[in-house]
Amino acid sequence: MKVKALMIMVFLCLVMVTKTHAFGLGAQVNLSTGGVLAPGASLLFSPNHKTHLALNWYLARENENIIGLTLDRTLIPTQGSIFNVGILNFTLGLGVFTNVMFERNSRSDTEFRGGLRIPVGLSLSLGGDVLEIFTHVAPSFGVSFLPELGLSRPFFPIALGARVWFR
Repeated sequence: MKVKALMIMVFLCLVMVTKTHAFGLGAQVNLSTGGVLAPGASLLFSPNHKTHLALNWYLARENENIIGLTLDRTLIPTQGSIFNVGILNFTLGLGVFTNVMFERNSRSDTEFRGGLRIPVGLSLSLGGDVLEIFTHVAPSFGVSFLPELGLSRPFFPIALGARVWFR
């Protein structure tokens, strides 16, 4: 019963938010560089045009997976001012990330890290801002917490994705 009540409250909150704000849902393909080339995919949720949350999955090596979360905030959106095209936007932001890397068939060798990222990208708005196609690179710098505390190697995730905006 408590679960149903909680689900109803969350649903009502989402309905109220969507009545006053646009939110976006999307997906992207990723390629993380920096030590190892790791292809991956992400599911995206954007509660507004400046805040973006992603659930990421990367295949680091033949037997290693990386699952992570990123939260980015766009600080400098320029709507077409650089290219004189109203639908092309340049963005610069600041974000945080957390990643867990593990081997598929082993409980040992788990790595946990987190840190800061600086997403720089381009986006193309189509259909009256209903569809957004974007690409970005996000230089990422962090700290490794497991298996031992220390600085992690910088990496540079590159993404190509699309987001649908709901009003």
